Amino acid sequence: MLHTVSHSPYQIDMNTLSNAVGQSDVLVLMQDSVTAALKESRWLALLIQRNPINIYVLREDIEARGLLLLIDSRVEIIDYSGLVDLSVNHYPQVNW
Repeated sequence: MLHTVSHSPYQIDMNTLSNAVGQSDVLVLMQDSVTAALKESRWLALLIQRNPINIYVLREDIEARGLLLLIDSRVEIIDYSGLVDLSVNHYPQVNW
């Protein structure tokens, strides 16, 4: 399953999200949710601590916010092509 998150971590229930993501799922942070991927983010720590899952963050949204140098190394930065690949390979999709 592909989980896409587009809202700020302050606007969604990150505990519920963390509990909903399974070990075979992937999670993509996009739009305002890219702030969850910042170094020393408590939201990223919550996601990784509960679920050893693959977390991706969309490059275009990071760059639009000037955060490229602040992204935690435990997430993988992808472009729109990478997002399409994940969408094709992980079905269904849930948007948070």
